[in-house]
Amino acid sequence: MSLLETLLRDISFFLNFSSSENINSEPVQKYYQGAGEILKVLKPIILNAIFDSEITSDEVLSKAFEELGVSVEELLQQFERWQPLSSKAYFVLQVESLISEIRNSCLDIFRVLKSSHQRLPYELSSASLELHLQKIKHVGYEQTSSVIKEAKRDQVGNFGPSSEILLRIAESLSLNSNMEILIEAVALEKLKENTAQAKKVAEVECIDQLIALITHMRHCLFLIKQSQTCSSVPIPLDFICPLSLELMTDPVIVASGQTYERAFIKKWFDLGLTVCPKTRQTLVHTFLIPNYTTKALIVNWCESNNVKLPDLVESTLNQVYPPCATKVKKLVYPPRATKVKKLVEDLKSTSTYTQRVATAELRLLSKQNRDNRIIIANCGAISLLVDLLHSPDTKTQENAVTALLNLSNIDNNKKAIVDANAIEPLIHVLQTGSPVAKENSAATLFSLSIFEINKARIGRSGAIRPLVDLLGNGTPRGKKDAAAALFNLSLFHENKAQIVQADAVRYLVKLLDPAAGMVDKAVAVLASLATTFEGRTAIGQEGGIPLLVEVVELGSARGKANATAALLQLCTNSSRFCIMVLQEGAVPPLVALSQSGTQRAKEKVYTASAGHRHFWATSKGTITGTGTPELLPKALSNILIDLNAINSEPVQKYYQRADAIFDSGITSDEVLSKAFEELGLSVEELLQQFESWQLILSKVYF
Repeated sequence: MSLLETLLRDISFFLNFSSSENINSEPVQKYYQGAGEILKVLKPIILNAIFDSEITSDEVLSKAFEELGVSVEELLQQFERWQPLSSKAYFVLQVESLISEIRNSCLDIFRVLKSSHQRLPYELSSASLELHLQKIKHVGYEQTSSVIKEAKRDQVGNFGPSSEILLRIAESLSLNSNMEILIEAVALEKLKENTAQAKKVAEVECIDQLIALITHMRHCLFLIKQSQTCSSVPIPLDFICPLSLELMTDPVIVASGQTYERAFIKKWFDLGLTVCPKTRQTLVHTFLIPNYTTKALIVNWCESNNVKLPDLVESTLNQVYPPCATKVKKLVYPPRATKVKKLVEDLKSTSTYTQRVATAELRLLSKQNRDNRIIIANCGAISLLVDLLHSPDTKTQENAVTALLNLSNIDNNKKAIVDANAIEPLIHVLQTGSPVAKENSAATLFSLSIFEINKARIGRSGAIRPLVDLLGNGTPRGKKDAAAALFNLSLFHENKAQIVQADAVRYLVKLLDPAAGMVDKAVAVLASLATTFEGRTAIGQEGGIPLLVEVVELGSARGKANATAALLQLCTNSSRFCIMVLQEGAVPPLVALSQSGTQRAKEKVYTASAGHRHFWATSKGTITGTGTPELLPKALSNILIDLNAINSEPVQKYYQRADAIFDSGITSDEVLSKAFEELGLSVEELLQQFESWQLILSKVYF
């Protein structure tokens, strides 16, 4: 088997691996999608253009394909080996490195092809290769490995990695609870054991560093949980479940002698884990024994300290062992008001470090639950956080804007944020902040713009141009946040002209490329802007019409509906754009959509058809416009569209004759209707024969 055949086989295997249930969890799924986007760009080039070409003998190109083949094979093996209880941190370190190698190899291949002096297949024109280069460059994937490596370096020092970095890693790895962190620790220890047996010294050292990092992460989470306790009296450690980090309500003993909350240790066992979470000892059985002594001590402690013992969803004290499944009730306590007030006071400090720590804690607390967001707002944090949007410290600014984003999830807080004059400072962050700060600033403006009154205020404050800049030049997430904000703002008519003037349409048209992963968001904004003359003009000038037609044909249900709405606006307001839409082959996908699309999409298609009808009536002068649209035979309508797309004098003669029949009563004749259906098929085939009419069509041919 040749090198290219092997590479194609491995790419096909990888792309078909999506059916595996093992990769449906995060963070595995996002890395699979990122790698898949790159390989989907490359595969048709190899298969259709290079495979039988003479250029495959090029030594530099062969070397690049060889390196790519090795990386793809290793990546496929990583995904094949992945199991739900595997280490996420180790997986990410391996996979990110391989995806980076694959991306660089693909870029090298396209650069070699672009600079080649050999005769290339027509699919590999310079413009085509440049387009593929840009697609691969714009495929986004997280760089968690660099953050992990930074945290590992910090472990060497006396202070260790910061809580901010640890929480960022936990979020990237989808380690969202103490139990998931413990599962990761168990996975790493098992991996270390296997690696040590294979005598891979360097890898063992790397895994040791990851275990230390996960230990730091768990300690950080424990401190956060402690800060959330509603009682001023610290909970004794023996009363806290090592899995949930919360006060136990139904403590049970496992074979190792350790005590856990029944529901959480049951869930641990249900995942297939047979080691003690605390001691890592392999358990000889999974029976659970009620710890009545600890239960009584917890009850007495609660009574003595006026702490209410949380009620279980259902009692599990009298179950037969091994117990049946129980429902897990997550015990979430709001932070003490005094704790939040202390953090709010720290926001007023002149110390940059104190402000940074306080904003980081408020950022975390505001993310956790609704109660926290209410308490933080009631303690007067919003106005101080708004002031810190101008902080010269990058992390403080980032923490402040993210905390405001979290707080804005409550409607009352939206009003408070706007009343604190936050819009201009948010724009300042959009213009000067870190990539994460810019993303969250755009997301906050989106959240605030849900209220109609804020749409006008945000638009008049100068937010639109920096949002458009983020749309064009931001991170993948930043572009999505900017598109969402611009869509909301475009619903206020006054903002539409500003959005177009800021050159948003140029970026939106580029984002109609499926490789960008933003087709639905981009086409929604374009549909809104197409209701204005400026928007329609920009869409036409930026080459948006062919791409909108492509979305109608290949997009999602939502994308098809919005693309049809945009085409409707273009056709009903401009005869020139109407002809362009017809020449791009819009009719077949619109007909298909009218038959199998959603109800909203069908309505858009019907209205669009009416738009074409109106154009013919006004431009040809042959239709009186008195017919009832819902009674017009679809077959004749399709014939008119197809005939009109063939701009030739003999064909136009028949078009005019069919056009004259359109409004006449004879269209109800059954025999004639049948004939029109047959004629429609012939005309459609004729149109396909003359797609390149500008180059080859002549009257002699007819």
